[in-house]
Amino acid sequence: MTKNKILMVGVPIMVLVFGITVVGCVSFSHTQAVRNETGYTVTEVYIRDTGTTEWGSVKNVQARRDAQGIIIYNRTPLGYGEVAYWDRVDMNNTTQLVLFNDSNSSETPDEIHNKDIKVIDSNNLVYMKLNVPITFTTTKSTNYILISGADEVVSKSDPITFTDKDRLPMLFIVNQTGFPITISTPAQGAIANGARTSWQNVNQIPNIPVTYVIGHVRYAEQVTMNNVDTTVTLTKRPPFVTIENTTGNTVNVVMMRNPGTGWTGPNILNLQLSADGTLTTTQAGQAGVTTTELRGSITNRDNFRFWTGNVELNPGTYDIRLDDVQGNSYVKDNVQITGDMTLTFSQSDKR
Repeated sequence: MTKNKILMVGVPIMVLVFGITVVGCVSFSHTQAVRNETGYTVTEVYIRDTGTTEWGSVKNVQARRDAQGIIIYNRTPLGYGEVAYWDRVDMNNTTQLVLFNDSNSSETPDEIHNKDIKVIDSNNLVYMKLNVPITFTTTKSTNYILISGADEVVSKSDPITFTDKDRLPMLFIVNQTGFPITISTPAQGAIANGARTSWQNVNQIPNIPVTYVIGHVRYAEQVTMNNVDTTVTLTKRPPFVTIENTTGNTVNVVMMRNPGTGWTGPNILNLQLSADGTLTTTQAGQAGVTTTELRGSITNRDNFRFWTGNVELNPGTYDIRLDDVQGNSYVKDNVQITGDMTLTFSQSDKR
């Protein structure tokens, strides 16, 4: 039996080519950046809804990434991952950081409340913007089954930029008292004569009390800032008092008291009589010191100069008493010491 072989010669083979439809997925991302143009490095950023009072935690943080830019996860035993490390990201001058994000399938971002934004630079200076509208940059991304399409910026917004004009007002405190001082409000610290310090009005208080101490005397100034940099120059200081002895006798004790107290007890102040005008004060009744302890002398027509900054009594009005070597006392009552002055004691002040 002969098998028939069928040979098809010259018959074209038809290839059917079907059109392929590539299906893609469209998504949108909405971002708003904050930019630093202050001239310094920004180390902290805080954000709150306008109308609220709490700033919450620092916002310029990002997940830690490895050398390939992949987020570092802390893997749990079940294999699930969560971000384990967050790092604060400093914003160098002229750089920016995306701090507002809204990723969804809609081209229109979700509505977001206006924000108050506060940044702090490396000098610990505070900058603030209030009631800031968030206007997003919207980017469209299309991902196909086999290929990724290019991102397209649908709408673009400028970054929220901080400059030196956003710095909160400074109060500059200048010491021109002639003495070193200690500031207690609004800041705390010592200022040498001729030096200055600064304090920032973070809470935007219109009237600022400035209190300082020289020796044992406290002074207060009231400063109005009006939301601008302000300088206050401190000049008030404890006065010097010169005591002239014209009693005709040598004086060996000088005492002071506030009016209404007795001449004995801890409220009495003995003044150290020294030729160079230096004053050392010790209250009577303490450390074995009595009101009759010899502390030097002022001969007739001689004088003694002391500084009231070392007087540990309530400032303002004093009774001042001199005792001579014969046991006589000379008193001036209710002496108001508001500036440098000279007190002359004579026989008319004898008690």
